[in-house]
Amino acid sequence: MALAPVPPTDSPAPDSPSTSGRRLGPDARRAQLVGVGLALMKEMPFDEVTAEIVARAGGVSKGLVFHYFPTTRDLQVAMLRAAAGELLADLDVGAGLPPDERLRVGLDAFVRYIEQQPASYQAVVRRAGSDERLLAVFEDTRSAVVDIVAATLGLPALPAGLRLVIRGWIAMVEECVLHWLDERPIPREELVEFLRRAALTMLPDALRLGDGAAGLRP
Repeated sequence: MALAPVPPTDSPAPDSPSTSGRRLGPDARRAQLVGVGLALMKEMPFDEVTAEIVARAGGVSKGLVFHYFPTTRDLQVAMLRAAAGELLADLDVGAGLPPDERLRVGLDAFVRYIEQQPASYQAVVRRAGSDERLLAVFEDTRSAVVDIVAATLGLPALPAGLRLVIRGWIAMVEECVLHWLDERPIPREELVEFLRRAALTMLPDALRLGDGAAGLRP
């Protein structure tokens, strides 16, 4: 990935003004740096986005980035939390639609999100378990997606068995989309419709999971 030439990264001080001539407060500066990282995540895996790369792309010093994020991993975790927030906002849509149509709209948004940053999404799914903080972001996000799916289907509370099945279905969606992106062997609309029908087909049996478990226990 080619980056446009920028000023030397050791020139601005941590409290230097922004390019517009006004100083940014700490929260605004952190958000700005995370925003640069989010843009880079669409071009390269998130775990290859370092503090130095963010500094170059943002036209600031590496020292400025480290002033707000002590390590590159701190920056990456902040980027992933922000990306997760974007994903959840995209998925929680269509509140006035019938459940099956709302599911289709949410699925379409999920597929679109992965399409926009497949390398980073794959890196998160494959490598989250290698770091406790990344895993925490992954688990928090997965639980929130499960809750959104449950709300989409009109389910106020999730039995343990149904939560298990929805998590498995989400993993299937991710794997299908990531492999589909390699060659796009079927039309996108067919993929979304298949995934929607798969969810609706599994739902009745998933709701019955655990019904007979009590009778099997001693």
